[in-house]
Amino acid sequence: MLLPQFRLERCGYDLTDLAGLIAEEKSAMRLQALTRAAAEEGLRPFMTATEARALVPEIELIEVDAEGEARDRRALVRAFDPLSDRVRAPWPDALLLDVTATARHFGGEEGIVDAARSLAARLGHLARVTLADDPTAARALARCGIEGVIPRGGAAEVLAELPVRVLEASQALLEGLRAVGVSTIGAFAALSRSAVATRFGEEGARLHTVAQGGVVPGLVDWAEPDSAERRVRVAMGGATSTLQLHFVLPGLLSQLSQRLGSRGEAVVRLRIAMHLEPTRGVPPVVAVTLRVGRPTRSPRILEPLVRVRLEGVRIEAPVEELVLEAVEVAPEQGWQPGLTDRTEATEPLPDLLARLADHLGPDALCGVEPVDVWRPEAAWRPAPWPPARLWSQRRALPDDDPVAIQCAHEQQGPLPRPSLLLPEPQPVEAQVDGGGLPTRLRLEHGWVWVRRAEGPERLRSDWWGDEHWARDYWVVEIDDGRGARLLWVFVTPEQRWSVHGFFD
Repeated sequence: MLLPQFRLERCGYDLTDLAGLIAEEKSAMRLQALTRAAAEEGLRPFMTATEARALVPEIELIEVDAEGEARDRRALVRAFDPLSDRVRAPWPDALLLDVTATARHFGGEEGIVDAARSLAARLGHLARVTLADDPTAARALARCGIEGVIPRGGAAEVLAELPVRVLEASQALLEGLRAVGVSTIGAFAALSRSAVATRFGEEGARLHTVAQGGVVPGLVDWAEPDSAERRVRVAMGGATSTLQLHFVLPGLLSQLSQRLGSRGEAVVRLRIAMHLEPTRGVPPVVAVTLRVGRPTRSPRILEPLVRVRLEGVRIEAPVEELVLEAVEVAPEQGWQPGLTDRTEATEPLPDLLARLADHLGPDALCGVEPVDVWRPEAAWRPAPWPPARLWSQRRALPDDDPVAIQCAHEQQGPLPRPSLLLPEPQPVEAQVDGGGLPTRLRLEHGWVWVRRAEGPERLRSDWWGDEHWARDYWVVEIDDGRGARLLWVFVTPEQRWSVHGFFD
């Protein structure tokens, strides 16, 4: 996402103001950034301040505040956290968002592009949003006014007619290409890969990869500054099968385990990325994620899960590099299976759920999320599983934050909720004492005594709705010959009793 006027917008200027930023360069104060209105008056970057004032006397020039810019850029990165769990600002005028895992929450790639543009506008910034495979390509296209979603593998075609200079090539590279008659990105892409690397070095090889629609591995460090030790990589030298990837997995996982162990962390979600050799029509990076049932850093547990996850991956080009990254972690708590519950000696439920999701796909399982209604049977709805965790790394809210104040006033309900809620309440007969406390219930197999009852918890319909109902809920303990059980029952003002759930 290109923010061409960010440095000036943060100072309160807009496109119509005659203003610019200056800083000392080559023994003179020179222009570093200009508004559109200033550029239309003939001012250009790197012009001296004296020349600028001579040409446009009314121009407002202020010195660059590098520390303030860096602080505001960090705040801007945090502001875009809701759109992506990986946001960086590698350039002064652009943000990079990895939306691979979050686009689906906004209706797809077009939706998240619109969301990014709208959020920038709300923050007071003009933005050009371009979604492409490679960051350099996306920035070059945005600088040329080409916005929106570039189809996977389609960047080379869109870039072809643009001049090589939009890739921000050095003057030496531009002059070298001009000497051989190359001025457009398409002509640059048509050159031999080996010849470019030999003649123009690392910069030429990198930009040649971008010109051909590829992705340059490692161009952007997505790791947090304090999370550099959560990622390991190995060069694969053109691996063509997953068996070759399996061969290096034990060593890579051991390295990752050691790094996480030094930080007292365990894996919650692991990202496996395969960087492929540039091939037209093939995505440059194939990445899959793996969520474990319980936080762990044990290679013995992680290796078979990664192997299974790689079984369905189709490798369409040789793999140049394999990268494992712990993109979500948790403090290492340790675990002793079967110490208090022998059923844990087989396979805990979280591990089972993670394995089922990997085998059957994430759509095979669903979670639940609450709905803001009082009626218990309508107070939830199915939700994607596993739930997205875009806010897991956020700091605690300050005490004066409105959300924190509201949370402090909210209290938990007086009684727990059952683990099994019936779709519809089942009517039952009940006997009560003089205070309305249930003493006996008539279930499907006869009357049972109530050994203990806690309540009532009174729930009522929303006052603004058309539906009117009232229920007093009780948690009751019964013993019907099959051992003690806890039931969730309620009574209406008409003294009609129903069972609505069971506690595990």
